[in-house]
Amino acid sequence: MPRLVLFPNKCMNEWSSPFKSPAFGLITITITLYSFLVYDEIKDSVPGESEGNSQKCAGALWWVGSVPHAIMTVVKFGEWVGRRLEIEHMQTTWMIFPVGLAVSALAAPIVGVFDEDNGNSEGNVMIARFFYSFAWLMWLTLFIVTFFKTVTTHNSDDRLRHGVFIWIAAPCLLGMAEYVICRADAVFDRSKCNVIWVDKYFIGLFIFCGLCYATFPHLGFFGKAEFSMAYWTEVFAIDTLAACSALFYAINGWQFSQSIQLILLTVASIANITAFWHTFSAIIRERGVFTPEVKWGPLSFMKLTHEAIRGHMDSLRHYIDVVDVEDESAEAKENLGLFAAHFNRFCIVHEEHAKHEDIIIFKTFNDFFPEHAKKWNDDHAEDIIKLENWRRLANNTLDGSLDVAGRKAALDELRADLPSFFEHFEEHLKGEENHLNPIGRKYLPMSLMVDMNRKVWEITDAKRWEIIVPFIILGLPRHPQRVRYLKVMTWALPERAQQIGAIVYRNVDAVMWERLRAAVPEMIPRGAPGWVRYY
Repeated sequence: MPRLVLFPNKCMNEWSSPFKSPAFGLITITITLYSFLVYDEIKDSVPGESEGNSQKCAGALWWVGSVPHAIMTVVKFGEWVGRRLEIEHMQTTWMIFPVGLAVSALAAPIVGVFDEDNGNSEGNVMIARFFYSFAWLMWLTLFIVTFFKTVTTHNSDDRLRHGVFIWIAAPCLLGMAEYVICRADAVFDRSKCNVIWVDKYFIGLFIFCGLCYATFPHLGFFGKAEFSMAYWTEVFAIDTLAACSALFYAINGWQFSQSIQLILLTVASIANITAFWHTFSAIIRERGVFTPEVKWGPLSFMKLTHEAIRGHMDSLRHYIDVVDVEDESAEAKENLGLFAAHFNRFCIVHEEHAKHEDIIIFKTFNDFFPEHAKKWNDDHAEDIIKLENWRRLANNTLDGSLDVAGRKAALDELRADLPSFFEHFEEHLKGEENHLNPIGRKYLPMSLMVDMNRKVWEITDAKRWEIIVPFIILGLPRHPQRVRYLKVMTWALPERAQQIGAIVYRNVDAVMWERLRAAVPEMIPRGAPGWVRYY
């Protein structure tokens, strides 16, 4: 709520986003749940309190939570129909809206939002059915479309995978709401109400077991991302399933039902305690709760490439200072060979990266803003000529047919020219990130960014990718950056994931490979442990 007051423009942008807007429903769901808790708490723990007063307090909270949630659901439903959206825009978190309606339907007959003394006993049932009706319809619809989206797309961002657990919450809440409505309506006898809802509980159980299996290491769909508030989605879903199991045991009293109840209540307790302490720790560390999320998408490989280039420029600065063509020792010759090889790879990556930007990425940016990228296009043309000349000089330092004076002259020229070029190139990279990257973030739709990523791959020969991919992976300083680069590439190129994985496998050490394959298991190539065929 403070965020709504302090950053209204940011919140309005998030409300317009198909990815972020469902989170607003969590506010109203929380208020509606509090109406249920306030009703029970006052009734049970304050002797002598009249039930009418408790209903007024709980009923007020119910209206404050349920009516705005219904309005948000109507508005978002209209936007889904009226706006042009794509499969990538569909998120499992969309189901937050029908889940909120189900919570309202569950709480209404219990809280008693209408005063039954004035002949409005049927009103509580009718308003519960009002919320239940659309929640049931949208649960079925959104489950089908989001299941299709989850199966057919890559789900590269681990933070979005948590929303899948809401598939459990929706049927469980609808089942409990159906039971409560049936008992309040008194149209059917008690035995009918006891069984009319259980199919939705069983659906939740099946989905829960399937998602638990998806967590196993050989699939690794969940549990890779660092803690964020998104993990509370799993907690909420497990809580609803545990509540269903408790209701199921209370109805039939079977020992088997009791065992399932104890298991799920234990799992839910552990999940809640773990999430609470992670949240508490994140608040203290000021990370993951009140800090902005890192934004990335299909074009993030460009900035990651820049980071890798910066890392390699530091290595080249080191090499250019320590190499010595006059030293005949084995170590000196090795350093000289490493410098020449490293600089050669640097030139190849620069050439291909410039080609990617000039032909694909900056061309698209210029389509939106004519001539906006001209300065950086011109830099590429000039720098390629300079680097080709310096690459020739680097090769001369290794040329045994030249005398020592000729090789030393080539090295001295490199020492004189490269440091200033590296400074210029860092400014060039910073300029692209400050003046061009925002175009991709703010103006390009997801489908166009994915298409650009695919075109970048296609215009570069496979032999060059054998150099580029290891250059970037080894140049990035942090493991999460390496993982993100691989996820970005496999997001747009799922059919190339194992080809990219084979390149990584051939060019990194065993420790790095184990860490990367655990984070991106879909890239494991044929013949390596953990490989699964991509059909």
